[in-house]
Amino acid sequence: MERQATLADVYKQYRAPSNPLTVITAHDFISGAIADSTPNVDMILIGDSLSMTAKGYRSTLEIPFDEYIYACRSVMRGVNNKFVMADMPFGSFESSDSKCIESAVKLMRIGKIGSLKIEGGVEMVDRIRKLCQLGIPVTGHLGLQPQKFNSYGGYKVQGKTADSAVKIYQDALALQDAGCSFIVLECVPHKVAKFITEHLDIPTIGIGSGCGTTGQVLVFSDLLGMMDVKTGRFVKQYMNFHSQAVKALNKYGEEVKLKSFPEDGKHGFVIADNEYDAFLEKVKNVTH
Repeated sequence: MERQATLADVYKQYRAPSNPLTVITAHDFISGAIADSTPNVDMILIGDSLSMTAKGYRSTLEIPFDEYIYACRSVMRGVNNKFVMADMPFGSFESSDSKCIESAVKLMRIGKIGSLKIEGGVEMVDRIRKLCQLGIPVTGHLGLQPQKFNSYGGYKVQGKTADSAVKIYQDALALQDAGCSFIVLECVPHKVAKFITEHLDIPTIGIGSGCGTTGQVLVFSDLLGMMDVKTGRFVKQYMNFHSQAVKALNKYGEEVKLKSFPEDGKHGFVIADNEYDAFLEKVKNVTH
């Protein structure tokens, strides 16, 4: 019987620092199932980046909560083994404590989600603490917070000055104190991310923050090169799925036009000769 990894399982690995945590996003059933079957992937993040990579919106701000919930359900139908974190998308938690709790409960009721990720520092501490008190594990998110890209003036590195780096560190300590189980550090200078990681008692998951964090996360479609777009400098593309997919689809179209696919003997189904002869006799009486 399959057993899905728990927070305790992840923390057991965290306490073996020679074995960094690996996280990959998943945005639908197929990506969830692929990530779930990959031995060297430890955790799955249902990132609100699916707003752009799977739904075609221009930013993470635009996806309706109900549409995000639908995507989460799709992912979880493909996951049976890995520990899963899910984003709380923009608009689902900012306005009030009650709104935050209501949204969190809806996500957790999907089942098999192990932690909810919330962007924000000290301003989110009270809400994070309430969720933790309700038994909902929370993952914090500091540094570049994509939901706040408008106030940042774009998707920019955070923590490049001493004062801004101190602020990220203070936020990290506050999130830890509030009960966060993990903290994502996005686009933070690697020395700062390493310092923060070494001074926390919970795992950090880095993206664009160097190798000194407890683990790493990348977006599924970025890693596989699924879209014909420029990615961030922190992305390593392990294949170019987009070009290979276009090549394969073009080959299919070519073979259909040349009538080399499908081949009746390979790709078709047969009817017994006597049945076909009977069909020809009967069809004579069919009017048209």
